[in-house]
Formats: sequence, C-alpha cells, structure tokens
Amino acid sequence: MLEKNTPLFTVIRREIEKIKHNPAYRFLLFFGPLIGIGLLFFIFQQGAVKELPIAVVDCDNSSLSIKIENALNASSETAVVLRTPNVFEAKEMLEKGVVEAIVLFPNEMEKSVFQGIEAPIPVYINGTNVLKAGLIQRSVLTTIKTVSGGIQLKKLLMSGKNEQQAMTRIVPVNLQKHVLFNPFTNYAYFLNSAMLYVMLYLFVFLSSIYTLGNELKRGTGKDLLEASNNSVRLALAGKMFPYTVIFSGFAMFINFLLYEVGGMPLNGNFLIIFLGQFVTIITYQLLGLIFIGVTSNLRLAMSFGSAYSMMGITFSGLTFPLEAMPKIAQIFATLFPFTWWEKLVISQSLRGAPIKEALVYICYILIFQVLAFCFLPVYKRHLSDSKYWGKR
Repeated sequence: MLEKNTPLFTVIRREIEKIKHNPAYRFLLFFGPLIGIGLLFFIFQQGAVKELPIAVVDCDNSSLSIKIENALNASSETAVVLRTPNVFEAKEMLEKGVVEAIVLFPNEMEKSVFQGIEAPIPVYINGTNVLKAGLIQRSVLTTIKTVSGGIQLKKLLMSGKNEQQAMTRIVPVNLQKHVLFNPFTNYAYFLNSAMLYVMLYLFVFLSSIYTLGNELKRGTGKDLLEASNNSVRLALAGKMFPYTVIFSGFAMFINFLLYEVGGMPLNGNFLIIFLGQFVTIITYQLLGLIFIGVTSNLRLAMSFGSAYSMMGITFSGLTFPLEAMPKIAQIFATLFPFTWWEKLVISQSLRGAPIKEALVYICYILIFQVLAFCFLPVYKRHLSDSKYWGKR
C-alpha cells in the first residue's frame, strides 16, 4: 500500500488531477478508445462476406441457364441482383459499382452441353478489391462445376454405369480439405484480433506521448521532478500508472468482446494472452519516452507516433503475408512491437501453440522496453532545462 506522502503517490495524484481538468486527456483515455473499439467490433461483427451482388446476362433462356442462375443466387457468397439479356446494361452496372461481376450464358449453351460440345461461360469480375474478386471467383467456379458435374453424372448413369463408377469418372482424384484453427474462415477472428488492439495500442502510445510531452510544452518539468523527489524513474512510473490501469481495463473489455460476444476460439492460455497485453501496453507507453526524447517537441512527436503506429499494422503481415514481402520489409517489420503481439495472440488464441513460443514473442516485445529506458536521462535533462520548454 502506498503512503500518501511518498513521491510516487504524489506524482500519481498530480497526474489524476491533470486527467480530471484536461478534456484532451479524457478523450485519449476514455472516449477515443471506447468509440474506436466499439465501431470496429460492429463493422467486423458479421465475420464473413455474404451476398456480393452479381449480374446474369442470359442469352440462352434455357432450363440449364435458369438452373445455374438459381444456384448462383442460392450461394451464400453471391446474390443475383440483375438479370438481363443485354450485356451492355450489365457492363454499365459493373462500371457504376452496382454489381461486382457479370456471368454470361451464351446462346445455345444448353444445346451444346447436351450434344457433348464444350460451352464456355464467360465471367467478368471487378478485380479492384482482391478479397471480393477472389470470393466471387471461387463461388461462381464451385457453382458451375457442381452443375456441370450433375449433368455428367446423369449422362453416365444413363449409359449403364452405377453411381460409384460414375462419380469416379467425374472426380477421379478427390480432395479432402480440412481448414485448421479457423474452420469457418471467419474474417472477424483475425481482423478483430488485430484491429481492436491496434486501436487500443494507438491510444496507449499517443496518450503517453501527450502526457510526457505536455510537461515540456507547459514548462512544468521542474514541478514534476520536485514531486518525484528528483527521480525521473518515479516520475515516469507515477505518470504512467493511471493510464496502465485504465488501458488494462480496456484490454479486458476487448477480450470480452472477442471471446464471449464474438465467439473467437481460445485454444491456448488466456493468462499468457493477458500477460502479453500488459507487457505490450507498458511497451507502447515507454515508446512515448523515445519519441519525446528524440524530438523534445509534442506536436512533432505526436505526428511521428501516429505514423509509426499505422505502419505497425501494415508490416504485421495481417493484410499481406510477411513471408511474401521483400527481405528489407521483413527486417523493418521487427521494429514494431505490434508485429510480435499479433504473432502472440494468433498463436495462443487460434492455434493453441506451446507457451514457450508465446514467451519468445514477449521477450522480443521487452527489448523495446530496454531501449526506451536508455532515454530516461534524456527526458530528465529535458524536464530540468528550460530551453526544451514551450515547444509545441
């Protein structure tokens, strides 16, 4: 229990007073993270992309074309929102973004199929969004292959083959696919596990830069050192303590949203995940020390800090595999604590990897803390020297 007259308690009480009387502190601590986390969870709550709009140009008007169209519409990933015999009308809708793909059934398609002649079905897909294009391509291809296989099956059965012989002719090599760790291919499981923490660590980092840099901007560095009995370590610990408690509460809130509300799998050790969260929160707080120490300018440090945070998710390998990046980009990715945090949460939550693997990632995150402590003397000099005060 802390004595009320100790330097550490004095700094903590001083920081709480700053939070109570400054709306910028309250936004960085409460409203910003709450709004950001809630909004992102709501956006990705559905988990999977469904009913992407497509157009069907039916120049055949046969029972086969209607059957394929119904199958496309029944797929969970596509929805036929436009049926027209005019390919130019469909092209116009594609260019306007009303539909994401056009499936064209050529004239006399059914006649060609039943005569044993190949009948290609052209498909035009909007490739500006790689995710949507890939889903539509997979859905349309699967649907057409299924319908085509059904036609071949009927022909083989009519020729006198039994069902097993017919299926062997249609699918001589059968693929047994087993999706591990995320069997429902739910995008929310890996997007929310990253984006919600990006939002949390962004506010952790910016609030740290703001509260450390505000002492220089306001010229209150000597007051801080006096309150901490001239100990920059106690000054830093006291200033960070309220933020650590509050942001750790937000980390638990994110865990509740992911695992209880969102149903994300937890195949590993929850205590290791929370330990990693706690270590990463403190790491991003200490990174603020580096940015203020290097720039001694609040506005400049906030700008650099925002860019650094955003680059962290870019190089984490979430949206584009890290292994496919150039070697220089892979090396650059190691400069962000979020890279190691993302590996930790995926290994413990989705894959259920051994604890020793997660501990390695935590050790990598701790390296950033060691580097940050090297800037304590620099920050103390800035606090005590008036030439560093008043910079915006």
